[in-house]
Amino acid sequence: MGEPNVWSVARLADDDGRVADVDVNGESLSCTIPADATPEPEGATPFGLLAASLSSCTVMSVRTFLQRWRVPPGEVTVRVAVRGDGTPMLERTVTVEAVVGPDLAEQLAAEVDSTPVTRLLRDAVSIRTILRTGGGPAQPS
Repeated sequence: MGEPNVWSVARLADDDGRVADVDVNGESLSCTIPADATPEPEGATPFGLLAASLSSCTVMSVRTFLQRWRVPPGEVTVRVAVRGDGTPMLERTVTVEAVVGPDLAEQLAAEVDSTPVTRLLRDAVSIRTILRTGGGPAQPS
């Protein structure tokens, strides 16, 4: 099979600590594992890294889509929030500085809903998306 394209290794010291050392494709970071009965701690957490995967994949897909249509995207921001106590739900807000017409906005919404990480996650967790373009009103996708 050869070497993987993407890899991650997490190490947790043999003590009562709750901070894992994580390597992602050779980049190191710390990830705090929350205790069961406590709120999400500051910094990177497992759900935070999941949100980061979805937001970074989405932001790159949006920019690539708009460039393909020769629309200068301006700043693109994707915020992903993890909501829910029992069954988590991901709330994704995509904000595009560029003015996008209704037809292209509809195609953009479809693109957002079919990014690689979205396709990977959508059968396991609910993802609610709000799309804002060019200062216009938010459009749920």
